[in-house]
Amino acid sequence: MSKELSYNMSKTILEMAQKPLRSREEAVLLLLYTVRMFDAEEFLHRQGKEKVVVYVDKMNRIFYILENKIFSMQFPFCIELNNGKLNKIYDLKSGLDIDSILVSILIRIFEKLNADSCSLENFFDELLGENEMLKNIDTEQLWIILKFILTYDLGYLRYDYDEKHCNGKMHPLNHLDICLDDCSAYKIGLEKAIDYAMLKDILDTTTSCSFLKKDDKS
Repeated sequence: MSKELSYNMSKTILEMAQKPLRSREEAVLLLLYTVRMFDAEEFLHRQGKEKVVVYVDKMNRIFYILENKIFSMQFPFCIELNNGKLNKIYDLKSGLDIDSILVSILIRIFEKLNADSCSLENFFDELLGENEMLKNIDTEQLWIILKFILTYDLGYLRYDYDEKHCNGKMHPLNHLDICLDDCSAYKIGLEKAIDYAMLKDILDTTTSCSFLKKDDKS
């Protein structure tokens, strides 16, 4: 049975989601801050157009729904529900619960990795020496989850309605941006706008496939 959790964005998540994601570290940081937001039940009831939706089925994905764009990444953790409400989030590989302490540790790690001044030589000494919270975490388990987050396939995809940069077929008004890294990213033009339900259906391997239509017009 599929699981779908919908939250209204906090101010912090909205500000992060509105900015272009330029690196894996930025994308993972957004995801971790979002998981932290899940602890605040107020965002289940707050009114707003900008939403975060986690959809878990054969695909595990998190969607960020904004006014003129929707983007999605693979959600790397497992979700346990109780009467339709979030009970816990956990990592299958390490066996760790993704609780507030672990999320704070992971955020600290990725903020350091994302900083221009981050030095690999001093990174772990500083992290282990200063972080009191690590004393309650098995470092081997922490390394398992950290290695996984550093290497798993983000599966990044973004739908844009982009009036500012629209340029005919070179940059269609409605398009999909595939992949996060500029070196591997590419666009697919769309004939019309799509919504969250349509994007979810495109990505859902349990529904009928969507098809690309070649435009033969010059």
